[in-house]
Amino acid sequence: MRLSAQIIQSAEQRTNPLGEREIILRSLAIPAIEHLAVSRDQFDTMDLSNNHLQRLDNFPKMERLATLYLGGNEISYVDARNLKKNVPNLNTVIMTGNGVKGWNVLSDLGEGCPKLEYLSLVGNPITRRQHYRLYTIHKIPTLKVLDFQKVKQSERERAQRLAASAAGAAMEADCRLEARAAASSAADDGAVTSKSYNGDNETNTFEPGEGKNAEESFATQFTLEEKAQIREMVANAASAEEIDRIENLVKKGIFPGKTDNSGSIPPPPPPPP
Repeated sequence: MRLSAQIIQSAEQRTNPLGEREIILRSLAIPAIEHLAVSRDQFDTMDLSNNHLQRLDNFPKMERLATLYLGGNEISYVDARNLKKNVPNLNTVIMTGNGVKGWNVLSDLGEGCPKLEYLSLVGNPITRRQHYRLYTIHKIPTLKVLDFQKVKQSERERAQRLAASAAGAAMEADCRLEARAAASSAADDGAVTSKSYNGDNETNTFEPGEGKNAEESFATQFTLEEKAQIREMVANAASAEEIDRIENLVKKGIFPGKTDNSGSIPPPPPPPP
């Protein structure tokens, strides 16, 4: 089930025992993070447990969000740039029982979550790798609790010694290799296979028309300036219905400009020469 604007608006919202505003989006078979802008950054905690998420990415600006519950998903990829830019105040990430197996994910968590203090990766394949705990402490120096166990000063010292050793250098080399492999895989997943060409000149042409989904149409049918405008429209949408209208137009390859007095949608601007 896609994480639609309607689902977000109708989800359970509560004040949890810690006094934080929390939204419950668990056990909905959600495959990907999307449309969270409709939440208007009103929550301290978000529960996305027991879904089918494979990637931790695509967050809109959510400076209030501090805690993510992600247990029981299939996450194996973390977009450090997206987290650092849009969710800069993450303090707690619970990823128990996911698919994390590469050192690069720890590096991405450290880079993307500069305020991260509480992390759980219990039940992930990476926890079976040698020096997992020390390497995690080294890559995420802000951690206070890892896998529900307090990080001790002696562990920080051992982590520093590991990082300076030959074994640490080998782990860093593995991390770089795994990061490249993950980047290549992510690029393949997001690659657009259908392209239009004008004769023998390999220049992308603008051909409005319904794609397989809104994501494909967004990637192929709009210029960079139009994409930025569409993102701003979604972020400033006043209702779930408005977001759905924008998405439906994007899927059809139509620039979702504001309606005129007659209710019609103005045509998209012409493509650049």
